[in-house]
Amino acid sequence: MINQDSGKMIEQVVSNLASLKLSSCGIAVSGGSDSIALFHIITEWEAENKPEIFVASVDHGLRSESKAEVEFVKKICEMKGVKHFSLKPTMNISEAQGNLQDNARSARYQLLKNWAILNELQCILIGHTLDDQEENLLIRFLRGSGVDGLASMENMVVRNEILWIRPLLKYRKEELRNYLRNNNYSWIDDPSNYDEKYKRVKMRKLLKQLKSNNLITPNFVKTADHMLRSSKLSKEIAKSNSKTLLSFNVVGQITFEVEKFSKLFEDTQFRILSGIISWFSGKFYKPRFSQLENIHNKILNLKRMGATLGGTVFKKKNGVVTVMRELASIEENYLVKEEKFIWDNRWLITLKPETKGKLYVKPYGLLGLDDHSFSITSEFDKSALAPIPTITTNKSVKFVPLSNLEYDIDIKLLNQDNEFYKFF
Repeated sequence: MINQDSGKMIEQVVSNLASLKLSSCGIAVSGGSDSIALFHIITEWEAENKPEIFVASVDHGLRSESKAEVEFVKKICEMKGVKHFSLKPTMNISEAQGNLQDNARSARYQLLKNWAILNELQCILIGHTLDDQEENLLIRFLRGSGVDGLASMENMVVRNEILWIRPLLKYRKEELRNYLRNNNYSWIDDPSNYDEKYKRVKMRKLLKQLKSNNLITPNFVKTADHMLRSSKLSKEIAKSNSKTLLSFNVVGQITFEVEKFSKLFEDTQFRILSGIISWFSGKFYKPRFSQLENIHNKILNLKRMGATLGGTVFKKKNGVVTVMRELASIEENYLVKEEKFIWDNRWLITLKPETKGKLYVKPYGLLGLDDHSFSITSEFDKSALAPIPTITTNKSVKFVPLSNLEYDIDIKLLNQDNEFYKFF
């Protein structure tokens, strides 16, 4: 039975979504209380114009319980007649450099983004709450973050080509759990949410202590709202300037003149560099300011330079900066497992179903450039062509974009120049 408070919450959530008139919608469901509550609210939405619902769960393979959690979500999807997808990273996250939870979070968003593109979903719903807002603000404040880091999460934001919607940002975690309890809905508690070796868990405990001593008030989150308004204005300025500054080509390179770049506001310069790196890497999270400073200084102060960051190469010559995908960051020999897939987070590739398990994708720059039985009909040099995808067998090259080879295949660069401005 739905109590009065839960009823108001559900009505508000579905009313906001109904106004968007979506035809398809994905939900990220982990099995925890927040995402499970979101799942039940959306799947029980009764409306003639209700969008088709898809659910995805990410199994990072970091905990023994994760497989069972995905199965739990799969079962409740089956009960509701909702199509469920289990997503797994191709790389071992535990072996990656940097913070484990940050890496897992980044991989999760990347998997969800690619899933949405491949299934032509209009949006992804995620179960962030008001508690998450507060935790993020405290973490980033203590980290020394700038305006963007201190800005509140948005209810809706287009990022990396996908519309991300957070319908539960106004509600507390405990409100959602009460809704689940009142309706006898079960969920799974992730044990890592209580492990104080993780920074977020420590921040959660600290936040509770601050509140109990009246050192944190509702005005705390208002700070993030003010920062969000400033962040939006700065982003719009950067977008406007980048449209006249940047040039794009068909192989996915970007060029710009240093003189024009140097005359922009410093904040705008950093935002453009951050947008460029996000565009090339396809990653959900932007590089940190400290990482950008080195690239920024080299661009402004050196006559010639070469530098890499986030799988992106910057080269400066004769007052012009050329930016391209870093060859070393691309998987060398990807075995085709699906007829439609995303390669290197940038290319959408579609093949015949019967080719699965028989073909490979590798960067053009790793083919062995001395012995080609085909020709490239392009004015671009080897460095520009190096990151583009090529289709091969173990013995021969089947297809290369811009070449005289013909093969039944469709290769599309996802991040076109008109999509660039969605990466700010």
